[in-house]
Amino acid sequence: MSAQDLQMFIQDCQKMANQLRSLAGQASGVARSTLNESVHHLEMCIKECEFAAQQIR
Repeated sequence: MSAQDLQMFIQDCQKMANQLRSLAGQASGVARSTLNESVHHLEMCIKECEFAAQQIR
């Protein structure tokens, strides 16, 4: 996987995180909590991918 491929993947994940945040804003209770937890997990994955992208540049 090239750095460019990885950057495109990161951008897709960032878009997904934003969509999940939007859904969480419309949800309540357990659904909101679960969506927010999903966003947090995705953000951690994004950080790891950003680190990997730095390493292959």
